[in-house]
Order: sequence, then C-alpha cells, then structure tokens
Amino acid sequence: MTINALISCLDKKIKGTVALVKKQGIGDKLATSSGLVLVDIGAFEVDVVSYFKRILAPFSEQHIFALFNAHDLSAKELASWPFITGVFRKEDDLEHLCHGIEKMLSGEYWLPRQKLAELIHYYQKNNNNVIDYSKLCLTNREQQILRKLVTSASNNEIADSLFVSAHTVKSHLYNIFKKINVKNRVQAVFWAKNNLSVVGLDYQD
Repeated sequence: MTINALISCLDKKIKGTVALVKKQGIGDKLATSSGLVLVDIGAFEVDVVSYFKRILAPFSEQHIFALFNAHDLSAKELASWPFITGVFRKEDDLEHLCHGIEKMLSGEYWLPRQKLAELIHYYQKNNNNVIDYSKLCLTNREQQILRKLVTSASNNEIADSLFVSAHTVKSHLYNIFKKINVKNRVQAVFWAKNNLSVVGLDYQD
C-alpha cells in the first residue's frame, strides 16, 4: 500500500484529519497542531532517523507518536524512542493499524507483546534510575494512577475509574514521570512494580 493510499484509508476509518508531513518544516507543523503522528522509519537512513528523534522528542506531550513500517527493532533501539506509544510492522494490515491507532488515542500503548516483554527486560537490566526516597513525594492520586498503570489500564479507563477527565490523568502522568525520573509508561510500570511497596515513601494528598 502506498503512503497516499494509506492516508486515504485512514482518513475514512479514523475520526479526525490525516495528513502527510514532510521532513522540511515538520517542527513548525507539530508546534501548531496536535494529534497522532506515524513516523515511517523504513523510509529514512539512520542519520535521518536520529534527526527525527531530536525533532520529535520536545513534542511528546502534545502528540501521540508511533513507528510505522518498523523493522525488527531491538529492545535497545526501541528504548531510544522513549516517547513512542506504538509500533507497526510493514506486514500489519489496515484493520490492525486502525485498531492500534484507536487504542493509542484512548491512552493505551500498542506494542507487540513479545516486544513489550523485551523492552521491560531491557529496562530491568539497564535500570540506572536512582531515586532519593527521602525527597520523593507522590500524592495519593498519583499512587492510584500508578497502580492503575500496572494493570495496563488506558488513560480513559483510569479517568473513568477515578471520576476525572482523561486530560487530568495525562497531567498527573506528566508529573509522575518527572518525579520518578522515567520517560514513558513502560518505565513507569517497571518503577511502580519495584517501588510502590517500599516502606518510608513520603506520600501526601
């Protein structure tokens, strides 16, 4: 399927506007809009992919990013894209792509199960996240949200269960990530499983 055919199909199946963004001017485009961005890494050389990582990273709170036409990325390669929410392979059909996009728009990750397991294992082996527990201060709400993350709940599901908006959940996640020094949901889940039960954490409302 050509990129134009893909855009046409997605435009019909996904609620919202679908557009093709070129390398030139991508920063300006991202700064003036918000939504889901599919990064076709199969179309670029390694040095261009590195360029895109630097350009896209500052917009991780404004957009949802997914890798499209991804080759068999190693866990190390995938970890180098900490702001990525989903991964689509070249062989994935349109139905799979649309379903994954809908899940990501609701706040979920969309990664092949094996790739997710490899990524968690990679973080376990390379965990350099040192936290000063005497200074860590998670609110009760932040604790609740972290525990919900461990159950693989999406932002919308967390919002419904806590009777808050999805935007509020996203704001809490942003604050949580900063406090526990992680870059994405996978790292946050790993941190929560290993640290939420630590005695002596200073929690507050």
